[in-house]
Amino acid sequence: MVYTTLQAVATAIFHPWFLIVIYLMYRMYKKIGDMEVTTLLFMRQNIGSKMVQSVLSGILIGIGASILLVAIGLPIHLSDYMVFLLPIAIMLAMINFRYLCFSYAGGLLGILSFILRGQMFLGVKLPDMNLDIPGIIALVGILHFMESLLILLEGAEDSIPMIIKKDGKFASAYMMQRYWPLPFALLVMEVVAAVPQGSIAMPNWWPLMKNIVDHAGGVIVYSIYPITAVLGYGDIAVSMTPEQKSRRTSLSLMAYSLFLLLIAVFAPNRIWLQGLGVILMPVLHEMLIVRSQIRERNSKPLYTYPDKGVRILDLKPEGLGEKIGLRRGDIILKINGTEIENYAHMKSMFNNYFTFIWIDIIGIDGKTRCIEHQAYSSGVNDLGIIPLIQEPLAVYRLENMESVGLFKMFTGKK
Repeated sequence: MVYTTLQAVATAIFHPWFLIVIYLMYRMYKKIGDMEVTTLLFMRQNIGSKMVQSVLSGILIGIGASILLVAIGLPIHLSDYMVFLLPIAIMLAMINFRYLCFSYAGGLLGILSFILRGQMFLGVKLPDMNLDIPGIIALVGILHFMESLLILLEGAEDSIPMIIKKDGKFASAYMMQRYWPLPFALLVMEVVAAVPQGSIAMPNWWPLMKNIVDHAGGVIVYSIYPITAVLGYGDIAVSMTPEQKSRRTSLSLMAYSLFLLLIAVFAPNRIWLQGLGVILMPVLHEMLIVRSQIRERNSKPLYTYPDKGVRILDLKPEGLGEKIGLRRGDIILKINGTEIENYAHMKSMFNNYFTFIWIDIIGIDGKTRCIEHQAYSSGVNDLGIIPLIQEPLAVYRLENMESVGLFKMFTGKK
């Protein structure tokens, strides 16, 4: 079973839809890179490295989830209309990136499935979609469980510092944008007249989800089908660190996914529960996002412009600040005993090329510390920090950052 599952994942990797997802990822990462250059004047990690990490992480999570999915038995009964899930998700993402999610596409298909039952309308026979609603709910739950794991592991990586203006003051925010292509194996059920040769008998408790389709006069057989999905995480941290924000989001999504899986297990033969699941899929997902956005808009920013000293917005890769232990959000109060007024003052001090420096800092926890560094050979003329300054090159509005769609990303239209 494991070998067959791995074969299905490998097939999904070489499917054209996987290549389309890779292309979309590249375009989105390129757009984010341009934004990073606008803010920081450089790109900390090249697009190729981000792509490789995302692809490998997506494949590994896809393999692990596929094996678990098949082992416990969460099947889905495929119909011709299931192929529209990914295209609908991509079309919805043109409006807003957060709609690149099967909770919205699955909810839309589920509602259409309740409406389109093959009835006549104005003399025209409507299609009978006959979708496996419990299977779709389970699929969305599984995908979000995988997404919650990826967000927990990588959601805060390479978060981009942004300068915003809130209540008339400059403050820092951190935008998190991660994408993962997800090739995985879907457990598919179908009704046949007789058991095919070479079939493997499974335990009586398996699968966990039963009675999905009526199989009177036939036999249910299960097969493993390759499928491609795309997972994305877009969030903004203002009142907390990116690590705290991604951890909170991950736990919320994990609870959401387990709730959907619980509905899916009990939904077969319960039409009312299927209808409830179809509605709650997009509604609860949207509530999680909107609640998070409202919290960030109404909360006090974690990092604001200080009255004295220099606030560190970010650290340059391989720079001195990163090597000696400076952190995001730190405020540099003194250098070699001299109080720092602002960034211009600090920059002028380093024209002296100090061979020995000690820096007095107050961290985001309110605790002060002192860092010492020796550079007798060449001296120090740059700390390798990106400061929060009063006249930034670019200032962003939270409302604009929350409503970016693929169409706007690709065209660059405001």
